[in-house]
Amino acid sequence: MVTEARKILVVEDQPREREAMSRMLRSEGFQVASAGNVVEAMALADQSVDLVISDLRLGDESAIVLLTQLRRLRTNLPFIVVTAYGDVGSAVSAMKLGAIDYLAKPLNPTELISLIRRHLSGTQPTTTETGAPGFENMLGRSLAMRTLFDRIRRAALSDSTVLITGESGTGKELVASAIHRLSRRAAQAFVTINISELPVSLIEAELFGVCKGAYTGATHDREGLFATAHRGTLFLDEVGELPLNVQPKLLRILEGAAVSRIGSREAQSFNVRVVLATHRNLYEMVGLNHFRNDLWHRINVLTVELPALRERREDIPLLFSAFLSESAAKHGLKRPIASSELENWVECYDWPGNVRQLRNVAENLVVMSHGHELGVEHLSCFLRQQTEGIRDQAPPELRDIERNAILNALKQYCGNRTLAAATLGISIRTLQRKLKLWGLSSIHDEKDDNLSSII
Repeated sequence: MVTEARKILVVEDQPREREAMSRMLRSEGFQVASAGNVVEAMALADQSVDLVISDLRLGDESAIVLLTQLRRLRTNLPFIVVTAYGDVGSAVSAMKLGAIDYLAKPLNPTELISLIRRHLSGTQPTTTETGAPGFENMLGRSLAMRTLFDRIRRAALSDSTVLITGESGTGKELVASAIHRLSRRAAQAFVTINISELPVSLIEAELFGVCKGAYTGATHDREGLFATAHRGTLFLDEVGELPLNVQPKLLRILEGAAVSRIGSREAQSFNVRVVLATHRNLYEMVGLNHFRNDLWHRINVLTVELPALRERREDIPLLFSAFLSESAAKHGLKRPIASSELENWVECYDWPGNVRQLRNVAENLVVMSHGHELGVEHLSCFLRQQTEGIRDQAPPELRDIERNAILNALKQYCGNRTLAAATLGISIRTLQRKLKLWGLSSIHDEKDDNLSSII
C-alpha cells in the first residue's frame, strides 16, 4: 500500500528562496504548498497541511502573526521558524507561542529534512505522564530545554563517550538515563556510580574489580562495574573526583585497551558505552594538575551542558506545579493551591540548588500546608529571609532600559501582554509583575484577553 505524501506549507516572501525550498522538499517526496505572506498562508492552511515552515520576517509582517492566527484554527499544527542569525531572539519568542523548532540561515538541507521527518514522525519532545510538556522524564518547554532534548537524541544515536556538565541539581543522571534508553543498548544494563560517594581507596576496585587476597578485606573475587555494564552503559557521576592514580586506567579502557582487576595479571576488555558527568570545571582542573590532560581530551567527545534553573525561568511555573502534584500524590494529600504571591516568589528566586531544590521545596510545602492555600509564609525561615533579595534591585539605568523595552513592546502589539512578553523573551507573569511594580498594571487592551485565551 502506498502512503500519501505529507504536505508542507512553505511561507517565504522572497520568491527565489520560496521556490528553491519548495523544489528541494518536493525532491524529498513531500507535497508542497507555498505562500508569500500571512494572508496567502492562511488561505492555504487547511486540514491537508501537515507542517508549516515560515521565514520569521514576511515583508512588513512576521511569522509570529501567522503562528498566532494558525493557533486559533489548528492548535497542534507543527510550525518551524526559519530565521537570520541576528533574529534568534525573535525565533525564541515564536517558540514560546507554540512553534516547535527553528533553524538559522543559511539553511542546511540535510538538517532541515531531518528536522521535518522527526517532527512528522512524532519523535519530537512529547508530554510527560502528568500532561506537562517534556521529554524522557524531564520537564520543560523553554528553548534551552528543547535544545537539550535535541542534543540527547543526537548523542544517543552514537556510541561515543558523553560528558554531561552542569551545576548540581540540574538532572545529570536523568540525562544519562535518557541517552541510554534512546540508544541501541537500551535493552542492556544501565549501571551508575557516584564517585564522590566512595572512599578513595575503594574506587579502583569498584570500577575494575578485585581478586581474592589482593589486599586486606578482599575476601572473595569481585567483578567491577565495567564488567557489570558489559554491552550496556556505565554512568560515572562526578568524574572530577576520580583520583589521579586511577585516571590512567580509565583512559586505557576508554581507548579500548584491556585492563586487569586488582591483584590479577589477566587483562579483560569490555564493550561499554561510558557517560560521565561533573559539576566541576575539568579544564581548570587540568591547569591545576588535578585532572589528566589526555583523559580530559578523551572524554570531551560529545558534551551535553545542562542549563541552570535560573537560565530557563519560563519553565519554573511548569516545574513547580508538577512537583506540587507529584508530592501530593506521593504522600496521599490534597494538592494545595499556590497564591499568586508565592508563584511570583518561586519564579523570581534564583534556585542555587536548581531543580532538586525546587522539588524539595514543593514537597515541604505540600506536607506542611495541610491542604490549605500556599503562601510565602509557608516557606521555610531560610527562604523567607531571602524574599527581599529577589525584588527588583537592578541599577536605575538598567531599570529604565527594561521599562522602555516593555512599554515599546506593549505599544507594538497594541497592549497585548502575551505577544509583548513573548517578543521580549520573558514570561507573561514576569511582565505583569514588572507593570505592577511600576504602577502600570492598568495598561490593557481588550484584544489581550481574547488572544490570551487562544494561545
